[in-house]
Amino acid sequence: MALSSPICHARQRTAITIRVFPEEDDYVMNEFERQSELQKIFATSIDRRSALKAAAAAGLIPVLGSGMLASRAAAQDATPKQGGTLVILGQDSIESLSPEDTGETVQWVAACNVFEGLYMVNEQYELEPVLADSYEPSEDGLTYTFKLKSDVTFHNGDSFTSADVLYTYNWIMDEANASTRLSNFDLVASVEAPDDTTVVVTLTNADVTFMINVATVFIYPAAYHAEIGENDFKVKPVGTGPFKFGEMNPQQRVRLDAWENYYRGRANLDSFQVDVVPEAAGRMSALETGQADNSMWGLNAEDNTTLKDSGNFTVYETKQVATNHFPLNNKHPFLQEKEVRQALIWALDRQAFADDVFLGQATVATSNLSPAVEAFYNPDVALYEYNPDKAKELLDGAGWVEGGDGVREKDGVKAAFTMMVFQGDTQRRPEAEVAQQWWKDIGVDCTLQEGVTSEILGGLRAGEYDAGLFNWVYGGGSGDPDSRDTLVTGGANNFFQYSNAEVDELMLNGIKEQDTEKRVAMYKRIQEIIADEVPFVFLLNLMNVSFFNKRVKGLPESVLNADNLYPKAYQFWIDEEA
Repeated sequence: MALSSPICHARQRTAITIRVFPEEDDYVMNEFERQSELQKIFATSIDRRSALKAAAAAGLIPVLGSGMLASRAAAQDATPKQGGTLVILGQDSIESLSPEDTGETVQWVAACNVFEGLYMVNEQYELEPVLADSYEPSEDGLTYTFKLKSDVTFHNGDSFTSADVLYTYNWIMDEANASTRLSNFDLVASVEAPDDTTVVVTLTNADVTFMINVATVFIYPAAYHAEIGENDFKVKPVGTGPFKFGEMNPQQRVRLDAWENYYRGRANLDSFQVDVVPEAAGRMSALETGQADNSMWGLNAEDNTTLKDSGNFTVYETKQVATNHFPLNNKHPFLQEKEVRQALIWALDRQAFADDVFLGQATVATSNLSPAVEAFYNPDVALYEYNPDKAKELLDGAGWVEGGDGVREKDGVKAAFTMMVFQGDTQRRPEAEVAQQWWKDIGVDCTLQEGVTSEILGGLRAGEYDAGLFNWVYGGGSGDPDSRDTLVTGGANNFFQYSNAEVDELMLNGIKEQDTEKRVAMYKRIQEIIADEVPFVFLLNLMNVSFFNKRVKGLPESVLNADNLYPKAYQFWIDEEA
């Protein structure tokens, strides 16, 4: 979602048109056909009615009916087996399981098995009904009426009703709670619950991202959450999902146990477990020896090749929508000047990072959006090929003069900053170490300091740290380019204290605009601005290579987003004889 998403998870998005599959439809599409179809959709204009449905369903993403889901489930050849524990590896401590803290992949992967939203975006970038049976948008796209399931209970025995949705949405919209999800509700005027199974959401303007940003929000149990408060809820979570909270040791593991009364049927697995293994070598070893079934977090590039060649894993290779980057504090005395930030990127041989650090499993990033978001991606922006002389020229022109110690300075301020890197992040740390040397060659002093992920992310959000190194989604999660939480002034995940009035306006108008060509133009303009101002040093767009031990069954043949498989874990099963 989220450094997935992290790859931090900022959970994923695209909006162009909508296809609703009828209940009797037996539609089947492989990955190649799916991507080809998406490209055709991107090139096709849409009428007003389609635009209204796009506003309801975030365009590109089809909405599946219950009949379609049932036919897919029935198509499985093998008979699921009961029992066993699915072991997933993460790279960082799990401090919270609250929906508020699911921006980081490792926490989202656990939380998405405890909590559910009215809808979810699945591994094929399709919207699936979850806690809702259906929804109906009004003709003007300003009102959405959801019909909820009536047979759902929370893990504490409380019945799920519209009151829980009302409570969740209002809690997020209460600015006093400083929710990380607040920006998703920018255009929500009111939420009503006329009866136990109906929720009506009214908007101030039509929002083409509504279904993927709001309808997918995880729902709190109203009475329980109000009673214990958000802080206690982080470590005592209760949801409607297929697994309930079992145990939690932030530095070691989280175990979730099958919820016997799950409304879609008890999970095939007995437990879903996330083990914390910071070192990539440790995750590789656990996968090779069968101690773990999957790693949500990437391995070293050479290990990807080894595991693929072994033949012991189901392998998914997809383009990441996250951007691998150095976030920079735009209010730092040295980093606040655009020319300085441009110099920092000119001084980096990012193609060498792609070739030598990631062994060709990456492409050079051009701005905030990944080329995986094809409909909105803009390749015609300012490009920065490796040119240290250009970097020096920019710094000279901005008045940063090299001192006797080789470090530039200006008006008593040193060309120096500290970059925070995550403990145990052997996969990406070489980028920081090489950049440190290249920046030294142009008279810039960068110090590296390790820290805990949650503290680094919090410190960057608060403007307390100078810089960092991680992956994050700056538009493109779930397919849509909306990135208000990261690029808008004061956004909940604005890690670089960035503020640009034109970007703010484009972002707000971008979720309202229903004309496809106009909307694409807006997000392409945003990429031009980000490429010029370099609020963060965009490095690479990585390939995501996900491995599942072949004992894990119930997996699809292909996916467009492997991360979005985790909410489907209740359908997986373990075959020890495989």
